[in-house]
Amino acid sequence: MKLNKILVQSIIFNLAETALILLSGLAFHLELKYIIIVMLVFMISRSCFGKPLHFKTWYRCLIWSLLILLSLFVILKVDLVISILFSIFSAFIMTGRSSIEDIYLWNKKDEPSKYQDIINFIKYNSLDDRLLEFEKKLQATNSLEYLIYKYRFKDNKTFSEIGELLDLDNPRIVEKLDKIAFAIRLYCGI
Repeated sequence: MKLNKILVQSIIFNLAETALILLSGLAFHLELKYIIIVMLVFMISRSCFGKPLHFKTWYRCLIWSLLILLSLFVILKVDLVISILFSIFSAFIMTGRSSIEDIYLWNKKDEPSKYQDIINFIKYNSLDDRLLEFEKKLQATNSLEYLIYKYRFKDNKTFSEIGELLDLDNPRIVEKLDKIAFAIRLYCGI
Protein backbone atom coordinates (compact mmCIF):
# COMPACT_ATOMS: atom_id res chain seq x y z
CA MET A 1 0.00 0.00 0.00
CA LYS A 2 2.85 2.36 0.89
CA LEU A 3 4.57 1.60 -2.43
CA ASN A 4 1.43 2.60 -4.35
CA LYS A 5 1.25 5.89 -2.42
CA ILE A 6 4.89 6.68 -3.24
CA LEU A 7 4.32 5.77 -6.89
CA VAL A 8 1.24 8.02 -7.13
CA GLN A 9 3.10 10.90 -5.45
CA SER A 10 6.01 10.44 -7.84
CA ILE A 11 3.75 10.45 -10.89
CA ILE A 12 1.92 13.56 -9.69
CA PHE A 13 5.21 15.35 -9.01
CA ASN A 14 6.66 14.41 -12.41
CA LEU A 15 3.53 15.60 -14.22
CA ALA A 16 3.48 18.88 -12.29
CA GLU A 17 7.20 19.40 -12.90
CA THR A 18 6.81 18.72 -16.63
CA ALA A 19 3.85 21.11 -16.85
CA LEU A 20 5.81 23.82 -15.03
CA ILE A 21 8.78 23.37 -17.35
CA LEU A 22 6.52 23.49 -20.42
CA LEU A 23 4.86 26.67 -19.14
CA SER A 24 8.24 28.26 -18.49
CA GLY A 25 9.28 27.44 -22.05
CA LEU A 26 6.07 28.97 -23.35
CA ALA A 27 6.78 32.07 -21.24
CA PHE A 28 9.89 32.53 -23.40
CA HIS A 29 7.56 32.55 -26.44
CA LEU A 30 9.07 29.37 -27.83
CA GLU A 31 7.19 26.99 -30.07
CA LEU A 32 5.79 23.96 -28.26
CA LYS A 33 7.40 21.47 -30.66
CA TYR A 34 10.89 22.91 -29.96
CA ILE A 35 10.30 22.83 -26.21
CA ILE A 36 9.27 19.18 -26.42
CA ILE A 37 12.29 18.35 -28.63
CA VAL A 38 14.73 19.87 -26.13
CA MET A 39 13.04 18.16 -23.17
CA LEU A 40 12.97 14.77 -24.88
CA VAL A 41 16.60 15.03 -26.01
CA PHE A 42 17.61 15.89 -22.44
CA MET A 43 15.59 13.06 -20.86
CA ILE A 44 16.58 10.39 -23.39
CA SER A 45 20.26 11.39 -23.33
CA ARG A 46 20.27 11.38 -19.56
CA SER A 47 18.91 7.85 -19.41
CA CYS A 48 21.27 6.61 -22.16
CA PHE A 49 24.46 7.89 -20.52
CA GLY A 50 24.03 5.87 -17.38
CA LYS A 51 22.47 6.20 -13.98
CA PRO A 52 20.96 9.68 -13.71
CA LEU A 53 21.53 11.77 -10.61
CA HIS A 54 18.55 12.02 -8.31
CA PHE A 55 17.95 14.31 -5.39
CA LYS A 56 16.61 13.28 -1.99
CA THR A 57 14.14 16.16 -1.77
CA TRP A 58 11.48 17.13 -4.27
CA TYR A 59 12.29 20.83 -4.17
CA ARG A 60 15.96 20.28 -5.10
CA CYS A 61 14.86 18.16 -8.03
CA LEU A 62 12.41 20.84 -9.12
CA ILE A 63 14.93 23.68 -8.78
CA TRP A 64 17.69 21.88 -10.68
CA SER A 65 15.36 20.67 -13.41
CA LEU A 66 13.95 24.16 -13.85
CA LEU A 67 17.39 25.79 -13.90
CA ILE A 68 18.82 23.36 -16.41
CA LEU A 69 15.87 23.41 -18.77
CA LEU A 70 15.41 27.19 -18.48
CA SER A 71 19.03 27.62 -19.51
CA LEU A 72 18.43 25.26 -22.43
CA PHE A 73 15.37 27.31 -23.39
CA VAL A 74 17.47 30.48 -23.36
CA ILE A 75 19.90 28.78 -25.72
CA LEU A 76 16.93 27.62 -27.78
CA LYS A 77 16.10 31.30 -28.37
CA VAL A 78 19.43 31.44 -30.24
CA ASP A 79 19.41 28.16 -32.18
CA LEU A 80 17.74 24.75 -32.02
CA VAL A 81 20.86 22.74 -32.93
CA ILE A 82 22.99 24.44 -30.28
CA SER A 83 20.24 23.86 -27.71
CA ILE A 84 20.10 20.16 -28.62
CA LEU A 85 23.88 19.85 -28.27
CA PHE A 86 23.77 21.56 -24.89
CA SER A 87 20.88 19.29 -23.87
CA ILE A 88 23.05 16.25 -24.57
CA PHE A 89 25.99 17.82 -22.70
CA SER A 90 23.80 18.74 -19.72
CA ALA A 91 22.33 15.25 -19.65
CA PHE A 92 25.83 13.77 -19.51
CA ILE A 93 26.74 16.01 -16.60
CA MET A 94 23.55 15.06 -14.75
CA THR A 95 24.47 11.37 -14.79
CA GLY A 96 27.29 11.94 -12.32
CA ARG A 97 29.79 10.25 -14.64
CA SER A 98 31.47 13.55 -15.43
CA SER A 99 33.97 14.96 -13.00
CA ILE A 100 35.90 18.22 -13.16
CA GLU A 101 38.98 16.32 -11.98
CA ASP A 102 38.91 14.20 -15.13
CA ILE A 103 39.50 17.23 -17.33
CA TYR A 104 43.10 17.65 -16.23
CA LEU A 105 45.98 15.20 -16.40
CA TRP A 106 46.83 15.85 -12.76
CA ASN A 107 44.46 15.07 -9.97
CA LYS A 108 44.76 14.89 -6.22
CA LYS A 109 43.76 11.23 -6.02
CA ASP A 110 47.42 10.23 -6.27
CA GLU A 111 48.26 12.19 -3.13
CA PRO A 112 47.99 10.24 0.12
CA SER A 113 45.01 11.02 2.31
CA LYS A 114 45.55 12.73 5.65
CA TYR A 115 43.82 9.66 7.04
CA GLN A 116 46.10 7.18 5.24
CA ASP A 117 47.60 5.89 8.49
CA ILE A 118 44.13 5.06 9.79
CA ILE A 119 43.09 3.48 6.48
CA ASN A 120 46.21 1.28 6.52
CA PHE A 121 45.75 0.36 10.19
CA ILE A 122 42.14 -0.71 9.61
CA LYS A 123 43.09 -2.55 6.42
CA TYR A 124 45.81 -4.63 8.04
CA ASN A 125 44.47 -4.86 11.61
CA SER A 126 40.74 -5.30 11.11
CA LEU A 127 40.52 -7.86 13.93
CA ASP A 128 42.66 -5.90 16.41
CA ASP A 129 41.02 -5.88 19.86
CA ARG A 130 41.59 -2.14 20.38
CA LEU A 131 40.06 -1.34 17.01
CA LEU A 132 37.01 -3.55 17.60
CA GLU A 133 36.56 -2.04 21.05
CA PHE A 134 36.87 1.48 19.59
CA GLU A 135 34.21 0.70 16.96
CA LYS A 136 31.87 -0.71 19.60
CA LYS A 137 32.27 2.35 21.83
CA LEU A 138 31.86 4.75 18.93
CA GLN A 139 28.69 3.00 17.77
CA ALA A 140 27.28 3.07 21.32
CA THR A 141 28.03 6.75 21.95
CA ASN A 142 27.41 8.41 18.57
CA SER A 143 25.70 6.59 15.72
CA LEU A 144 26.26 9.43 13.21
CA GLU A 145 30.01 9.47 13.83
CA TYR A 146 30.06 5.68 13.63
CA LEU A 147 28.37 5.80 10.22
CA ILE A 148 30.87 8.41 9.01
CA TYR A 149 33.71 6.22 10.33
CA LYS A 150 32.26 3.12 8.68
CA TYR A 151 31.55 4.77 5.32
CA ARG A 152 34.96 6.47 5.09
CA PHE A 153 37.31 3.91 6.57
CA LYS A 154 35.55 0.58 6.09
CA ASP A 155 33.59 1.16 2.86
CA ASN A 156 36.08 3.66 1.29
CA LYS A 157 33.32 6.08 0.30
CA THR A 158 34.13 9.60 -0.86
CA PHE A 159 33.03 12.70 1.01
CA SER A 160 30.33 13.40 -1.56
CA GLU A 161 28.98 9.84 -1.27
CA ILE A 162 28.91 10.14 2.52
CA GLY A 163 27.19 13.50 2.20
CA GLU A 164 24.52 11.99 -0.03
CA LEU A 165 23.96 9.02 2.29
CA LEU A 166 23.77 11.09 5.48
CA ASP A 167 22.47 14.36 4.02
CA LEU A 168 25.45 16.32 5.40
CA ASP A 169 27.69 18.88 3.76
CA ASN A 170 31.45 18.34 3.40
CA PRO A 171 32.62 20.76 6.13
CA ARG A 172 30.52 18.93 8.75
CA ILE A 173 31.79 15.56 7.54
CA VAL A 174 35.42 16.74 7.68
CA GLU A 175 34.89 18.20 11.15
CA LYS A 176 33.45 14.95 12.48
CA LEU A 177 36.02 12.84 10.63
CA ASP A 178 38.89 14.86 12.13
CA LYS A 179 37.40 14.23 15.59
CA ILE A 180 37.07 10.50 14.84
CA ALA A 181 40.62 10.36 13.44
CA PHE A 182 42.03 12.02 16.55
CA ALA A 183 40.13 9.60 18.80
CA ILE A 184 41.14 6.46 16.88
CA ARG A 185 44.80 7.52 16.75
CA LEU A 186 44.81 7.97 20.51
CA TYR A 187 42.78 4.89 21.34
CA CYS A 188 44.58 2.48 19.02
CA GLY A 189 48.03 4.05 19.28
CA ILE A 190 48.40 4.72 15.57
